[in-house]
Amino acid sequence: MSSVCPICADGMKPIVGMSFDSIEDVEEFYKVYAHEGGFSVRVGSRNLSTDGQIANKRFLCSRNGFNKSNDDKPDAPTKKKKKRAVKRCGCDANIYVKLGADKKYHISSFVEEHNHTLVSPDKTPFLHSNRVVSQRAKNTLFTCHKASIGTSLAYRLLQVTDGGFSTIGCTKRDLQNYYRGLREKIKNADAQLFIAQLERKKEANSAFFYDFVVDEDGKLVYVFWADATSRKNYSHFGDLVSFDATYSTNQYNMKFTPFTGVNHHMQSVFFGAGFLLNEKIESYVWLFKTFLSAMGGKAPSLIVTDEDASMKAAIASIFPDTVHRLCMWHILEKVPDKVGHSTSNDKDFWPILNACVWGSENGDEFESRWKTFITKYALERNEWMANRFAIRESWVPAYLMDIPLSGILRTTSRSESANSFFNRFIHRKLSFVEFWLRFDTALECQRQEELKEDHVSLHTTPQLSTPWAVEKQGSILYTRNVFKKFQTEVTAARDHCSVVSITPFESIKMVVINDESKRDRVVRWCTTSIFGNCSCRLFEKMGIPCRHIISVARGEKLYELPEAYILKRFQKRCKRESMYDENGNLLDEKPVDANEVEKMKKIALVRNKVEELIQHAKSSKEGMDSLVSSVMNIEASLGAVVPNTVQTRQQEYEVFIGCQIPTQIDIHPPTDVRSKGRCKRTKKSKELPKPRKRKNSSEQQPTQGTQMNQ
Repeated sequence: MSSVCPICADGMKPIVGMSFDSIEDVEEFYKVYAHEGGFSVRVGSRNLSTDGQIANKRFLCSRNGFNKSNDDKPDAPTKKKKKRAVKRCGCDANIYVKLGADKKYHISSFVEEHNHTLVSPDKTPFLHSNRVVSQRAKNTLFTCHKASIGTSLAYRLLQVTDGGFSTIGCTKRDLQNYYRGLREKIKNADAQLFIAQLERKKEANSAFFYDFVVDEDGKLVYVFWADATSRKNYSHFGDLVSFDATYSTNQYNMKFTPFTGVNHHMQSVFFGAGFLLNEKIESYVWLFKTFLSAMGGKAPSLIVTDEDASMKAAIASIFPDTVHRLCMWHILEKVPDKVGHSTSNDKDFWPILNACVWGSENGDEFESRWKTFITKYALERNEWMANRFAIRESWVPAYLMDIPLSGILRTTSRSESANSFFNRFIHRKLSFVEFWLRFDTALECQRQEELKEDHVSLHTTPQLSTPWAVEKQGSILYTRNVFKKFQTEVTAARDHCSVVSITPFESIKMVVINDESKRDRVVRWCTTSIFGNCSCRLFEKMGIPCRHIISVARGEKLYELPEAYILKRFQKRCKRESMYDENGNLLDEKPVDANEVEKMKKIALVRNKVEELIQHAKSSKEGMDSLVSSVMNIEASLGAVVPNTVQTRQQEYEVFIGCQIPTQIDIHPPTDVRSKGRCKRTKKSKELPKPRKRKNSSEQQPTQGTQMNQ
């Protein structure tokens, strides 16, 4: 092929004799020329002077030389040979610079011609020497990962905000390689960095609690943590705990095990979490003991978990007085797999099952409906369904009526919401450090939602539906979400409830209420204690007075409910009281350093102002030129105030993770061993492909499940 010369402005072309203050200036100049001309640059050989300075250096076209041939090397029998494209073609284009007596670098020789075609302008972003992961790209990448947004989506965000791929300055692969460098840097120190993050939290706030265990080889086996806010939340709402060990593992196959509850807004609230290497009894015993220690020795009244024999044994040992029940959501999620998809897809299947499980109010009613359900779908020989019936008292609401507030944790939507929240930042590919950064961000979002509900509850007044004093009482005391449920009961008491009969027994009145439903309700009212219980058990299950109790109270000339009906855990100001741990530490997050807050405000102000200026100037070329010139002037003046130091890649990674990467490692990541649970995430029935129908063949009914899945 004949030689080709790059086309560019005369001022951009190298000329023999040109001088530069530094070798970096030479490299930058030649790369700008190469980018404009359509080729990539590779650094060539150099020589050093006696005092260690670069005496001369050559900058080459990246296609200089020839690729080495590996044809003579024998291939390993098990190694698949990767075919690579040939990039080099012996191009001689280069510049050669020497250090002169004036301590400047001068172009000594310049070969302009290339022996290959040059890249067209629309493909110059792919030239290797012209690609760099900018500070903006790094910041976007790190910010996205903290928000549980992966590298590919971070790159797409840059494409949209920067006006196209050509202005990003790097390819998606460059961004992926940059982030992979972080994972490589922290690989061996990951567990120690995670513990260091927890210790840093402890140093910032003595009310932060954590504990961990390593084996004889220094490998992390167990870890648990709970911050001050989590411990405070537990002191207010720790009567009910949901414990779930069904989440996906991290890259070390450790199980993530969060403890959650329900706050005064009926929102899920985080109490603490751990990682376990396996699901043996001793692992759960350690975790529950540590949890109990973090919470000042106060055990929950009720704990709801998934099915697991080891977990059950550990709960009986550490929480002997705690009622243990199984999560209905996890049980019902397994039903399609256990009965077969052709059965569970029947249009009447779920309405009948839900009526049986949710609609039964006592054991006899449930058992009768269950028998009808099993017979209708020929599930008599299904062992898994038989086992669910055998343990019915541990998960069916009809058997849990007498457990205080048991209905709050037993809604499927709540379990699904909690699963959705945690699965945003838990998956098998994450290291400890990556998990922690995502988790910290997600937890902050959860608490922001609580603050928003606090604000709405405290500073807005709900619209009342009745003139009744009891409704106004509820609007003053209850949080907004709880009041909505209470208001439904008040409205129903007005519109649907009527007294059928009143039977007095000394200080007790048995009041029968009809609410236009299929069954009448009986309220047992004590005139001495001014308190009553209803057969619907709503107050016992949910902590909210039912329409029947409200009707009876009005009949007793009580226009406001007794204080016993307004549970503290649902009141707007239930968290105003200061709480302390056993060491006297205030259970509250310490305010962030005032200087740090001020700095973040200024950063946000500058970002917003620059964005406003861009929007203002972008419609005019003169406006954009003026803005660019002004920013460049700011950069020059800022350099006089704050020296511009260039960070190494490791320093950039350390700023992102919030601590230094250690050189001496004492706490090692665990070996990736199989635990008793799943190694990879088990697909749910709705994710599995549907079986294909074959022509001219009878459809086979799926075999009923015969093996119990713990």
